[in-house]
Amino acid sequence: MRKVFYLMIAFLPVSFSGHADVYTWQDARGAMKFSEVPPGGGVRNVKRLGATAKFRCTFADSPAECGFRLQAREQNRASIVKAGRDRRMGLSLRTEPGDDNVAWSGAMERTDVHLSQADTGCYEGREQWWEHSILFPDDYVAPPASAKYSFAWNVVFDFHNSAPGPWQANFHLEVVTLSPDPNNPLLNPYPPILRFRGYGGEKSADGEFTAPIGPVENNTWYDFVYHVKWSSGPDGYFDAWVNGVKKLSHKGPTLYAGQGCYLKLANYHIPYRKASEVIHGRVIRHDVEGP
Repeated sequence: MRKVFYLMIAFLPVSFSGHADVYTWQDARGAMKFSEVPPGGGVRNVKRLGATAKFRCTFADSPAECGFRLQAREQNRASIVKAGRDRRMGLSLRTEPGDDNVAWSGAMERTDVHLSQADTGCYEGREQWWEHSILFPDDYVAPPASAKYSFAWNVVFDFHNSAPGPWQANFHLEVVTLSPDPNNPLLNPYPPILRFRGYGGEKSADGEFTAPIGPVENNTWYDFVYHVKWSSGPDGYFDAWVNGVKKLSHKGPTLYAGQGCYLKLANYHIPYRKASEVIHGRVIRHDVEGP
């Protein structure tokens, strides 16, 4: 009988709390920027958003640090590694061939960690800023197109909807390999790209929105920042930056009606014949204060 590990550790309080404003502005070229300190001169449309620092995790000691729960075939699929940049520690999530049927993954292969909805703070009407980082090391394997999978995918981060059942997660960060000809997917498939994909509204797969990020670069840290209002209605929004460049500006539902969401750091993909590793860096959450 094959073992599947669901590691659950009590939540450890964040290392800081209290007021931590976030600023947005437009630079000289009109690009939207952000920071946790006031911007300098030569900018316009500066906005100060009162925020409270609610969560910070740097994975200094354990994969279960900060209340993350592991979904994996074996416990050693998740480990703490020194990833190099700024002496940064990282959470390695590794899959091996046959890591299927993990947390309802079916034939798909998975090594994920996730927070509870309460620790994520994802409820209707909440406004948040999130920061996280990802590195694709040398042994990362991008999803290959095949006769069976003309849409080959690897989800590496998501905000998963809170209800059980066959729902699409509300937000995905994923690597995808698409074929120009679904009837012959092995004929000249496009190179793998990193992209955003999300959903929200009345039912599963409602209100799809996507935005490309670009080719996957190995051994390069990707720093992501999200400004989101969680809503199942038209007042929701999701803005995303990658290494300081805005890549997504979605207006509309970001949740399904009657649901919330919870955060997942992931290595979840179609079946591979090779092992593959994704490294996750720090995770930070700020909740924007009401008027």
